[in-house]
Amino acid sequence: MAAKCSFQEITRSGVDELSVRDSGFLPEPSNSACLPSGRQASSVSNGTPDRKRGKSMSRRSGQAGTVVKKGKMWCGRYREDVSGQDQRRHLCVPLGPIKTMTKAEAKRKLRSILESRGVNAADYLERVNQHARTFAQEAEWWRQNRLSLFKPSTQDKMGSHLDKYLLPRFGTLPVSSIDERLVQQFIADLSRTEYKTPKGAVKVLSPSTIPNIISVLKLIVGKKIWRDWDLRLPEIPFNEQRYFTTEEMVQIINAAKGQNAAETLQWRTLFASLAGTGLRCGEVFGLHVADLDLNNRKIHVRRSVYQQNEVSVKTKKGYRVVHIEAVLAEMLRQHLGRRKSGRVFQTRNGTPFSKDNVRRKLHLILDSLRMKRGGLHAFRHGRVSFLRKNGVADKIINDWIGHSTLRMADLYTHFEDADRQQVANDLGALKGICPLVPPVIVPNVPKSSEVAGKGEAA
Repeated sequence: MAAKCSFQEITRSGVDELSVRDSGFLPEPSNSACLPSGRQASSVSNGTPDRKRGKSMSRRSGQAGTVVKKGKMWCGRYREDVSGQDQRRHLCVPLGPIKTMTKAEAKRKLRSILESRGVNAADYLERVNQHARTFAQEAEWWRQNRLSLFKPSTQDKMGSHLDKYLLPRFGTLPVSSIDERLVQQFIADLSRTEYKTPKGAVKVLSPSTIPNIISVLKLIVGKKIWRDWDLRLPEIPFNEQRYFTTEEMVQIINAAKGQNAAETLQWRTLFASLAGTGLRCGEVFGLHVADLDLNNRKIHVRRSVYQQNEVSVKTKKGYRVVHIEAVLAEMLRQHLGRRKSGRVFQTRNGTPFSKDNVRRKLHLILDSLRMKRGGLHAFRHGRVSFLRKNGVADKIINDWIGHSTLRMADLYTHFEDADRQQVANDLGALKGICPLVPPVIVPNVPKSSEVAGKGEAA
């Protein structure tokens, strides 16, 4: 007959009664018979494998950790995800001495630690993966998958900012560590950055360049990181864009010369096209003979040129038709001669003009005329100013110039001081007002000549 035994006898090996029962391997105390003392432990039947022990993982909102004793301290155990690995790392943090802290207090403290570290947050795994990803890695992905979709000119400019300023400063840092304070220090350092020009002059980085560098940084790290930043950028001083007046453009065209009559005609026609259409220099370099309708005096803008390669125009509004005057149409007809195809303006090898070479030619002309230097874009500003001065409708100006918005025409409009004075005089709003200052009354005194005559008579 099987001997009866108590629950305490089964746990006499030192195993904690409560922990054994909670683990699910020991049933609740009952009147069932205990095992004979001579039977082996292997004959004990296994616990029911499908018995639930607490909440299922699918219903848990996150891990709560475990509080255990280690010596005289309460310690909390939990698991932490590791970027790029399926296995989670086991961590143990001290919570407090057993003498001064109860187990319930230790559990509450562990819960607060898990909340502060965001272990149970919805975006925790995303932050873990992002934390391990450096700015250089993120920048390389952005360069390959986003920057490559921009126009070549934008790729060169943004790529230069990335290689020259951003990667040396943030390359080895995790993306998640780049915060507002760090970027603000970077802006302050940029405002003090000096560089040498090709001629050896030392200059400070332009305040207008710094916002462009920060824009590239924001594109790489993403809006989730910089959304709440409140950055202070250096103030950009107002400097009016150099533009050519109508008189200056005529002088430039007449002063253009080449090595022979054909080159002279091409240079003059090129500068006349810039002055008479307001096209961007790349758009002029990209003109083909088929784009000209000289009988109807129209130019169809269909492409541009960047670094001697044909590219699309800057914006959708860049595809347009520009009407020209009879003088420019005749110059283009003489320049083309019998040619029916090819580029309108080209080098001796048939390649498109280079912006740097044309600008260098322009500077030589300006120096010979003793004029202030300006770039090729000064023709475009001068054309808009001329049209505005002569009262051309804004819609026509926008269609000819190819701006994406009418507001851009305001930035391209310049007036001479003489024009402003003429407008003020022509308005004549105060012509009917009587002078408020009374006329000066000359006192009734003898003239000096009369006083001198009386003295001689005496």
